[in-house]
Amino acid sequence: MANVTIANPMAINGVATTDADKLALALMVFSGETLAAFQRTSVTTGRIMERSITAGKSAQFPAFGRTNAHYLKAGKNLDDIRETIQNGERTIVIDGLLTADTLIFDLDEFIAHYDFRSPYASELGNALAISHDASVLAEIAKEALNTSENVAGLGKGGVITQTLDTGITGGINKQTGLAIYQILLQAKAAMSKNYVPSTDRYAYVTPEYHAALASALEFLNHDYGASGNLLEGDVIRLAGFDIIECPHLTKGGDDNTNVIQGSGHIFPAAYASKSPIIICHKTSAGVLRLQNLSMESGRRIEYQADQIIAKMAVGVGGLRPECSFLGIVANASA
Repeated sequence: MANVTIANPMAINGVATTDADKLALALMVFSGETLAAFQRTSVTTGRIMERSITAGKSAQFPAFGRTNAHYLKAGKNLDDIRETIQNGERTIVIDGLLTADTLIFDLDEFIAHYDFRSPYASELGNALAISHDASVLAEIAKEALNTSENVAGLGKGGVITQTLDTGITGGINKQTGLAIYQILLQAKAAMSKNYVPSTDRYAYVTPEYHAALASALEFLNHDYGASGNLLEGDVIRLAGFDIIECPHLTKGGDDNTNVIQGSGHIFPAAYASKSPIIICHKTSAGVLRLQNLSMESGRRIEYQADQIIAKMAVGVGGLRPECSFLGIVANASA
């Protein structure tokens, strides 16, 4: 019987000696789609402290205190007026292997008249992004409620509440937008008092609050001189903060049954139902990466299916309470 040459359109240069070679290009495209989906969906990536390690389970983030300056009189010694600069540190531990996967049944792929691997790829990326964001935001919320300073004198965060006028209910309206603006101004003042840098300040809000601010921008700019504007990607710039819409604001990450150690990344229950505004600086929380987002594929013969896994090894932790705040818009008491 004559040898039959079969084209391998998904093989690199058309050369395939193993089954993996036959799918080489297909897997590369799929991996790229997963990465793109994560970068589009994540709202915290690039807006927090990020550090990568090649081995180990944790990393230290040092915190330094402040000192005071003094005039030195003639004949006096600096040793007599020197003040000790206190310091401390926060340690972030790798939580574990964050994963999202799917099984693609052979028969489904045979029957389908469209490529459903692409939307599955996007969804795996979305799942990782949402879990990643939710864990980060939960840790920032915890820092806002932290009653201890990193180092004495650096300051603390807190909860800022703005009550609406009687008869006004929070929602997508001008009054809610104005209340959010007042919260941002108070947070701005508190951060400046704690010497938090004026750059890289962010406020994460629910879609309803984002819409409320957008509806009130003209009013705020005209009557309050707020100079707010709607930036590319629907990010509102107001009071020195980038206001970022986040539907999964209070979702939280996995609890302590799945992380390697610690209590997990559960959003504080007392505020989860109050549509909180998470106000922070880039250094409020940190992410430790042991392995960046990657993808693995394997054949599951017993299920006659291909298993696709997206994964990343990360740890999330709070770093600075002095630049972490929660904002609450409250209805007036009856």
